[in-house]
Amino acid sequence: MDILTLNEYLNRIVYGLPMKLVFLLVGAYLVVFRIRWFSAPLRMMRVSFSETLGAIRERTYGFGGQITPFQATMVALSATVGTGHLLGMLAAILLGGPGAVFWMWLGYFFGTGSKFAEATLAVHYRRRYADGSVAGGPMYYLSRGLPRFRFLGALFALFAAVAAFGIGNLAQAGAVGGALAPLGLPPALVGLGLALLVGVILGGGIARVARFAQVVVPLKLIFFLAAFLPLLVLYAGRIPEALALVFQAAFTPEAALGGAAGYSLLAALNAGLGRGIFANEAGLGSAAIAHAQAQVDHPVRQGFWGVTEMFVSFLVTSLTALTFLASGLWQRGGSASEAASALFSAHPLGGLILALTVAVFALGTMVAWGFYGEEAAAYLFGEGIRWPYRLAFAVLAFVGPLGGLEAFLAVSDTLNGLMAIPNLIGLVLLGGVVARLVQGFFRGEPWIPPRD
Repeated sequence: MDILTLNEYLNRIVYGLPMKLVFLLVGAYLVVFRIRWFSAPLRMMRVSFSETLGAIRERTYGFGGQITPFQATMVALSATVGTGHLLGMLAAILLGGPGAVFWMWLGYFFGTGSKFAEATLAVHYRRRYADGSVAGGPMYYLSRGLPRFRFLGALFALFAAVAAFGIGNLAQAGAVGGALAPLGLPPALVGLGLALLVGVILGGGIARVARFAQVVVPLKLIFFLAAFLPLLVLYAGRIPEALALVFQAAFTPEAALGGAAGYSLLAALNAGLGRGIFANEAGLGSAAIAHAQAQVDHPVRQGFWGVTEMFVSFLVTSLTALTFLASGLWQRGGSASEAASALFSAHPLGGLILALTVAVFALGTMVAWGFYGEEAAAYLFGEGIRWPYRLAFAVLAFVGPLGGLEAFLAVSDTLNGLMAIPNLIGLVLLGGVVARLVQGFFRGEPWIPPRD
């Protein structure tokens, strides 16, 4: 069995329906039994808002960290809100029908438990250095929180460091090149611009990455609104019908669609859960690397910022889905790129706004994943690996728009999915720590960082 055949076999496992159900069950376990959203949902919502959007200018300094909680969330959102929220959402509906949207929403709801736990554990188990800088993420809470299973942290770091080159770099750079190609920009010129931009930003460390994220995330949302608001206005009268179709097709797609579309409950479940999980990255553990950098005096405060990250991601995917369903174009079938072209043919700016939106979405993802991969590599090989990793990342950013390296992209896609396995194990085994931190936070107890 050669490497590519083995990779294809592993890819089917890590992205298959059983694995997606594991994501869902872990999130549900954390929501119901550890964080206990349902015990006092109104209080949880109130505190979540007061600790995040209601207090952006407050509590910006605490134990360790170089950036504010808001900036850490912007870095996480820069990585999370990407092309999967646009083309990936269209693909999910084409594969699973309108019912896929309902299962995506369910994945988001229980995914809040995973994202909350990841952000909380990332701050709790991060390492603090003499200069005030910190390092954190799944590799640290797996090794420090589960010393008998320290190898899980190394596995996560290895998967993340390599996956960042492919799924976080080559794939995104290729998306930027493809989006800008209709504008007449040569792929080599696009690649050179990406390499220089990514290299300069990553060279400034987390502080520069955070400043970039503070610009690019609002820019992403502005482009998204410019792209979809005209379409939402155009199809506003059909939105209620699209919503009704989502719930009808979630459990009985054949009946809701008259049996003509060929969608099944299994297809809707598989496509919807997949989009809900891999769009928001809850359970993968990647965003925890950003949340660990926050200047915060209690890990649970950053956990609430993780929920805010999920909410923004949820709005983007949901508006994309409802617009597509209201347009009726999902019934034509075809590929996601063909569906996107057809959808934006009714937009005043046509394909131009789609191209710019895709390019900005992909660029933000590249920079954040460059930081994720660098942190994972530094965990494995020490601080000396940072500049070699940054330079290699910039070189691959140049190569991305030119195409090629499909085999490496396929392997990195599998490694991206494999990141979830050690992380999900850690979330279950450290669920009790999350519960104790939540209880202590609401009792007003001070946070005491763990020691090795």
